[in-house]
Amino acid sequence: MSCRDMDRLIQLYVDQDIDEEEKERLRDHVSQCDSCRQSLQEMVALVHSLEEIRRSMEPRRPTVILNYFIKWAAVYTAIAFLVYFVPQMEQHKMEEYGTESMHVHSTVTVLATGSEKLHIPDSDYIQVMRPRNLGQELDIDTALVYPSAVPSLLEDEQDWYKRIKRFVFVKVPDPDTLKYLLLSAGFSKEELLDRDWKRDRFPTSVILTTGKQYYLETFTFPDNEKNISRWFDQLATTTQ
Repeated sequence: MSCRDMDRLIQLYVDQDIDEEEKERLRDHVSQCDSCRQSLQEMVALVHSLEEIRRSMEPRRPTVILNYFIKWAAVYTAIAFLVYFVPQMEQHKMEEYGTESMHVHSTVTVLATGSEKLHIPDSDYIQVMRPRNLGQELDIDTALVYPSAVPSLLEDEQDWYKRIKRFVFVKVPDPDTLKYLLLSAGFSKEELLDRDWKRDRFPTSVILTTGKQYYLETFTFPDNEKNISRWFDQLATTTQ
């Protein structure tokens, strides 16, 4: 089969809709094709980043989400996960959701200005909000912060970090910008000095959970429009 055919099988695998015959074809192909093996790893990394955000958004289900996260993280060590992990994930999916499920979209809030250059999918379930509107009464638990919204937050003197429980900063360009954000959110200089900045590769994306206990975690955000749209769609999709 061609690499173009593999694109379809990779998506089926990530969506957990692949059958045994297709799985075998995919495994045989990626064992020989460096390009498709890289594409598969990139797609798994995409799902990995989604699970990091979902895990932070659903603290009441830490065990289930963490198990799923660990299974996806293992892909970075070997492609052999095609043999072992798919059956495990299929079993996990049935245990978590049952045999019958329905997919619905939840609203995803994005903070961005009209000058934003990074792709924001045009969809009914994506709500784009200007940073200046943070001063209003909001019923929002989590918001994605695009690069164009960051300067407004840094200039905000009204404690922006207290208005939403969780901020997901997308593509923070450099260490200085991230340090300024964390300082304005209430982190101390001592806490920043204790952080190992060498482990961060910029631009980086960051989940910042505020409140009595701060929580900070980095993740991978896609680079092209197609994967960004897919990322949003999977993030917004919930199973009932």
